[in-house]
Amino acid sequence: MIVRDELLDQATTATGLDDFGDVPFLEALDAFVDSLNRDARVEGAVQDGAVGTLTGILTKRLALVDDRKQYPEIAEEVIAAPVFIVGQPRSGSTHLHALLACVEGVRAPRSWEMSAPSPPPERATYDTDPRIAMVQAGIDKMPAEMLVRHPMSATRPEQCNGLFDWTFINQAWMASYDIPSYRDWFLDADYAAAYEAHRRTLQHLQSRNPGRWVLKYPKHLLSLDALLARYPDAVLIWTHRDPAAVLPSAVSLTGFMRQSNTPDYDPVRFAREWVVIEELALHRGLATRDRDSKEDRNIDVDYPSLMGDPVGTVAMLCDGLGFAFDDGSRQAVQRWLDEHPQDQHGVHRYTAADFGLDPDRLRARFDFYTRRYL
Repeated sequence: MIVRDELLDQATTATGLDDFGDVPFLEALDAFVDSLNRDARVEGAVQDGAVGTLTGILTKRLALVDDRKQYPEIAEEVIAAPVFIVGQPRSGSTHLHALLACVEGVRAPRSWEMSAPSPPPERATYDTDPRIAMVQAGIDKMPAEMLVRHPMSATRPEQCNGLFDWTFINQAWMASYDIPSYRDWFLDADYAAAYEAHRRTLQHLQSRNPGRWVLKYPKHLLSLDALLARYPDAVLIWTHRDPAAVLPSAVSLTGFMRQSNTPDYDPVRFAREWVVIEELALHRGLATRDRDSKEDRNIDVDYPSLMGDPVGTVAMLCDGLGFAFDDGSRQAVQRWLDEHPQDQHGVHRYTAADFGLDPDRLRARFDFYTRRYL
């Protein structure tokens, strides 16, 4: 049994801090803990891992709140015209994020600074900070097969869930645990607190290492209204790919995470659940796009163009975003491509049939999307 108050006590004892700040989080934490206890069937090492994750996020929250007191100038930071890559998972969004991060003047959050953001990273030591090695040591303990599915390192750009995990409004946990009651709570949640936490974390990371943010997370589509309410000048890049290719790949990735924490994991049952979430995300995201009065904030990138001409795609985006794409940036993008081939960690092998999925039925089900963009 995981007990919320014990988690809070462990975090305050570990840090010597007791101010969790004014961004709401207890309702979300209670929903998550309750679902872990009632639904997820976690025990032993899996339960210990969940407790460690929760306590770690609470200590991160305490440190962020304390830093904001020690360095009040953080609150004055302005997050101007952030760029969000919001396309489907497995549509090239991770690849594009890494390429754009090579462009001079772009600020993309790295895994290490989202995992260990306190104190605020310094520009002068950004590439040598000792936290890099600490976070990399944790990544090195991950199963090699995970890196085949989703390449990671402490210094790679990473998606946004690490910017608002300290509100416990975080879709990523639905991949790792079988938590249907949390899922139901999450899909009906008020996401305002998550995006306030997101903004404050960007302020924190930007305060001593500025730049224009380029961010990425497919599940922003579930809460795009809240994102645009917090960042009304945001620019959105939509990456597009055939859902019949996207969904089996996405289910294979997330299913690998779910399987490790679920004693009676059923890949077919999981696929049904996950396809519904991806379908809902597209419906919600497209509905927000249709309501938005600023259609020119949206840039569409199709997967074949990105993979066929990555440098040209980055050049096109930089032109539209107002980034200078000089020879240095072009060379940096090409160097990344040379050093990170697509199958660097091995080939991700799976089939739709592994998860009871049929490509033709997926195309028919997602026709509302493909008719518009593919």
